Amino acid sequence: MLNKKNKKKLKACVKAIRPYHAIKNVLLFIPIFVGHQYFNIIALKNCFFGFLVFCLLASSAYIINDLHDLENDKKHRKKQKRPFASGELSCRTGYILAPLLAIAALILTIPLPLNFLIIAITYYCLTLFYTFFIKKMKWLDVILLAFLYSMRVFAGMTLIDNGFSFWLIFFVLSLFFSLALLKRYAELPQTKNGLSIFGRAYTIKDKTKIALLGYISGYLSVLIFIFYIYSEKAQLFYRTPLLLWLICPCLFIWVNHMWQFAREGKIKDDPVIFTVKNSSSWIFLLLIIIFSVLATEIELPFYIL
Repeated sequence: MLNKKNKKKLKACVKAIRPYHAIKNVLLFIPIFVGHQYFNIIALKNCFFGFLVFCLLASSAYIINDLHDLENDKKHRKKQKRPFASGELSCRTGYILAPLLAIAALILTIPLPLNFLIIAITYYCLTLFYTFFIKKMKWLDVILLAFLYSMRVFAGMTLIDNGFSFWLIFFVLSLFFSLALLKRYAELPQTKNGLSIFGRAYTIKDKTKIALLGYISGYLSVLIFIFYIYSEKAQLFYRTPLLLWLICPCLFIWVNHMWQFAREGKIKDDPVIFTVKNSSSWIFLLLIIIFSVLATEIELPFYIL
């Protein structure tokens, strides 16, 4: 049995690895659904292992990030409550835990394809590169952040047969660039006029530019999806690809919906996590799934459309 002190330390360790962020790694499963392989047991098993790998790698990177930003976090109103900044965990614990999580992740990649291992290692290295060098570089940080979001989808592509898709790559890059900008925009209301975001390169004067780029990138993802509807790949996967047009308003409204929340100051966390917690986003997702199933299963004469 653990004593009270050890229980407290274990709880702090769990908090440090940020388990609630694991929901972002569900993005690895997107290629399975887009590629209509949701009944492929091998693909599902591979994606489950891939999910665990990215959870461990991300947690390791979070710990390294917290150790690197320790002094800044101690001065931050919210981040000072993190385990290392608050003193719940010692730096020594972090120096041990971070590499252990990364090693555990590498062990889990043994049964997975080599391409997945390459993407996983690249993701981890870029995450550390972001932490040490890019985080405070204006615009470059959101580009890399969007790429890190997207790499989860790219990794998922390597875990299924014929999972590679240029359409999906361009779509997620554009959509996640919008969400990365939204993340920075959501941080801006917490600043005073003319001052920068704590630990970032942005000021309140960048607010309009960030929002404009965010809207454009979000709308571009909808445009890419429209082009996909008329692609050969869509003709292969769907009996009636034109029914996918019903998804376009959902995507368009959702992008506006998210940015409206950001403008109202309602998004305080990572936008992907906010999306999972937001009931309206689940409604849009349900509609997208329904319309996708209809396009897959129903074959309508062209003149009806």
